[in-house]
Amino acid sequence: MKQLGILLDNVGASQIAFCVISELNKYVEQDPEYQPIVFYRDIQKNCLPANFSVMEIQEAWGCNGPVIATSSSTAKSLSCFPAVVDKFFYVWDVEWTRNSVSSKKYEDYEKIYSDESMSIIARSDSHKELIENCFNREVKNVVSDFNISKILEAIK
Repeated sequence: MKQLGILLDNVGASQIAFCVISELNKYVEQDPEYQPIVFYRDIQKNCLPANFSVMEIQEAWGCNGPVIATSSSTAKSLSCFPAVVDKFFYVWDVEWTRNSVSSKKYEDYEKIYSDESMSIIARSDSHKELIENCFNREVKNVVSDFNISKILEAIK
């Protein structure tokens, strides 16, 4: 069975972790085509029980199926995984639009968003427009709140 890797910053109490774990729990109850595995950067207690594997991000190097990053930091890590062929960046948050002290420079984000080895999936039409306008990168798929059936359509 092929694996489906999802890279999260953490699996703790956050909207993205809740949506991803909820959707994957529903998915594994069906007759799944993929074996989902969530890989995290920072260890935290799961916000929900996961009915699938959850591992540290360095284990994703050996994933034998598509891998989906969910933040600019996980996308940056994914771009360095040479063994992963099918790379996707699900843009949950357009973090560069918030002006904060810890914000990266445009060039840092541009390097991630212009990486042609990763296909981009936007969370909303407004995210799609922002990405296309700011990074001159076509976004072919829009999937709301990590809807797993639509994610699977987008990665095929």
